[in-house]
Amino acid sequence: MRRSKLLIFFLIITLSLTSAAFADTLKYGSRGAEVTKLQEQLKKLGYFSGKATGYFGSVTTTAVKKFQASKGIAVDGIVGKQTSKVLFDSGTSSRSALSRERLKKVQTVLKNHGMYKGKIDGIFGKLTNSAVRQFQQKNGLPATGTIDAATEAKITASAASAAPSRGAASTVRTTAEGKAKIEMLDWWKEANKVFSIGTTAKVIDVGTGKSFNIVRTYGGNHADCEAATLEDSKIIKDIWGGNWSWTRRPIIIELNGRRLAASMAAMPHAGVDNQPANKILNKRSQGYGRGYNLDKIKNNGMDGVFDVHFLNSRTHGTNRVDPNHQKAVKKAAASGK
Repeated sequence: MRRSKLLIFFLIITLSLTSAAFADTLKYGSRGAEVTKLQEQLKKLGYFSGKATGYFGSVTTTAVKKFQASKGIAVDGIVGKQTSKVLFDSGTSSRSALSRERLKKVQTVLKNHGMYKGKIDGIFGKLTNSAVRQFQQKNGLPATGTIDAATEAKITASAASAAPSRGAASTVRTTAEGKAKIEMLDWWKEANKVFSIGTTAKVIDVGTGKSFNIVRTYGGNHADCEAATLEDSKIIKDIWGGNWSWTRRPIIIELNGRRLAASMAAMPHAGVDNQPANKILNKRSQGYGRGYNLDKIKNNGMDGVFDVHFLNSRTHGTNRVDPNHQKAVKKAAASGK
């Protein structure tokens, strides 16, 4: 009888350690088998490179924050129910939480880029995994082979530069000159979703006609963005008179065949380029004090993020609509560039 009870006890313990989610919240200072399991899972997904020790220290905290940032989860370094669930969803055998139809769209874009050589079947096999890794490496994302939210957004955004599928019909309205019409999208209803976090877009400055590439990396009330490369930072500074500036300028965002009216202030803030993204810093650029390092794109010649506004978007500091940004958005919409 005693042996039976012991057997049942050990079975319960074993099952609890192999379940998809952790029974308790794990955070800095936690110890034990669940921390080991966490570290092994993070290592499997490419976020943790150390040895699984069973101790939740600074290295594990950094790995958790990187994972949370890539999944759009609140970046706090704590593994609660949400982080735990997403962590193990990311480690399923398919290595993708996408529906079959969404995966087909991803395969189509990757095929048009010349990265995917298989069938458009919506099945996540070795060829799809290899293509995803190749795309991630080329676009500065963690090469995990997993189609997380950031990877899917970037693949979707790159569709415009990929060769079009046969028989694909454009639904974008165009002008007599063949250009897509400039749309003035409401931030809360549509623009926030069209220009989602992780998306890369081409920007055309209305005043000069010069263009550069940006990536939306943060932002809720408006889009917090970063220059895609060092060369893009140089072009931005040149447009704004040779220096970073808070001056609002009307711009056009080109994305997935659409042209969106927007406004941009070219002043990087709240980040440090040579420090890890999302790390808590005591001093951030432009006098921003202690907080998360809002700088994901490294070696691009700027510290932090700059603001891009759309119709009815708000500032983060006041939670109010900025009249000068709105004036520039409307000017961009009427420019006909």
